Parts: sequence; C-alpha cells; structure tokens
Amino acid sequence: MNKNKSCCQNGFTLIEIIIVIVIITLVISASVITIHALVDSQRLKSAAVMIRAEISEARALAMEIGQIVCIRCQIGGDEIIIDKILDAHFTAGLSSRSTSRKYDLYNELDPFESGGFVGDYTDFIIKDPSNASKNDGTRFVKLPTNVKVSDVISIPEERATFYLGLTNDNNATTDEETLVDENIDNRNIRLGETSSGEKLWSTPIFFYPDGTCSTSALLLKNNKAQCIEIRLRGITGLTKVTETFAPTTYIGELDPTR
Repeated sequence: MNKNKSCCQNGFTLIEIIIVIVIITLVISASVITIHALVDSQRLKSAAVMIRAEISEARALAMEIGQIVCIRCQIGGDEIIIDKILDAHFTAGLSSRSTSRKYDLYNELDPFESGGFVGDYTDFIIKDPSNASKNDGTRFVKLPTNVKVSDVISIPEERATFYLGLTNDNNATTDEETLVDENIDNRNIRLGETSSGEKLWSTPIFFYPDGTCSTSALLLKNNKAQCIEIRLRGITGLTKVTETFAPTTYIGELDPTR
C-alpha cells in the first residue's frame, strides 16, 4: 500500500498535465503576439525610411535634370508614385486658359497651341495617376506589408497653387519660418487631392530644380494601430521622422483616421 501510494505521489494527475499545457500555450501565444507586434512596428519604421530615401532621391533628381518632380501617395493604400510633371515651358506651364490669363499678362504663351506638348490638356501639369506608367518615366513604389499612407498635407505656396492650376489668393508665402509658426489648420493643406477610379491620391509634394520643395508631412500607419509621421522642410529639403505612436495620442494636423 505504501509503495503504490508513493508511485501516485511521484506522478502527475490529468488535471495537472492540462494546467501545464494551458500555461505553455498561453506563453507561446503571448510570445507570438509580441513578435508580430515587433515585426509590424519594424515594417512601419522601414516604410518611413523608404519614403525618406524617396524624398531625397526626388529632390536630387529635380536638381539634376532641371525639372520639377512630384511625389503622390495613395491615401489609405500602399502605393507611391514619383514623376516629372508635364510642364513643356517649365516656369510658364499653365493648366487652364483662366490661369493662363492671370500669369501670362502679355499673352505670349499658349500651352494648348499645336505642338506645345503631347497629351491631353487636362493632364498638362500633373499626370492622372491612373494613366501613369513606367513607359513614360513614372516610378512606382510599394510600401511594406500592412503599412498604409493615412494622410498627406502640404503647405500651399505660390508655386504649388500655380502648378496645380488653382487660383492663388496672393497670401501664400515661401518663408518657412512663417509657415512653421502659423496655424495651418485654416489653410487648405490638401490642395490637389485627386480621385482616380477607386483610389484617392494625395496632394503632390513638389521638388524644384533650385533644391527647395513643398513643406509637407506624411502619416503612415499599420494594422496594429501604430503610426509614424514624416515631416519635410521646404527650404532645406530635410526630413524628420518621429517614433511610432498610437493614433489616439496624435495632436498634429494630419488625420490618422483616413
């Protein structure tokens, strides 16, 4: 009797085995969740580094070829396109006859004249993203898995509104310190957003041959409710990338819910 009792005491009951299995399962599940969160966070950071590199390359390209280059992002998607704008006259490209009358006071240029450029007049300044292709020089970039562009804003300044073919209110400024200090909530910081099919494309971020660019910001997010912000200074072309954060803690001008 004592011998049998000792054997039972040295063994495990079924309940004990089940408890151990449950504990191991919970530990493994927690580890997997933690690993996935780390992977998603790293992908988000990698996407920010990727965009930072594309910004630097677009700025360098504009200065190298002496033409304006723009970046557009798919809002709520993972696509980015980098392209030269369709501006046959470079500094005098106009997108409509109304803007032509405003800026071409002596009626010396007609961007729609025969031979002025090849393409539809509605695409004179910036190509419709749905019509862009690698064959005409457009470059396409795909963000890492589960990373999307939540929002893009750009401070409207005179050149940007000009190349977007929009009427300028003459209050735009290219002085970066003024732009940074002003409350931009009341500005139209999403000028030029374009719906193309089922996709919404962001306001263009312009890069000019003189090395300047649009003062702008991008917000990326992943499927784990993490965000990261990239800010671009227009005069210097320098970028600043934040650490990852939760959308509920964001207090900037961008919209993490888009």
